[in-house]
Amino acid sequence: MPTRPRPLVAVRLIGPTTAVTGHAATIAAQLTAHYGRERVTCRTSTRHAGYSGESRTYITITRKEPR
Repeated sequence: MPTRPRPLVAVRLIGPTTAVTGHAATIAAQLTAHYGRERVTCRTSTRHAGYSGESRTYITITRKEPR
């Protein structure tokens, strides 16, 4: 099984769903622009947090693998 490349950046946001959603979109766009859309892949994943009305969002930035 091929191994995944190590992320350049990994961010975890936890808080009220509305706030986390807005911040995650902004942070993902800024990181992608900073590292260059052509060179990196940005992935986000959202899950429920431990409290009602809260969520966890994970953002990872990895280098694109050559094809």
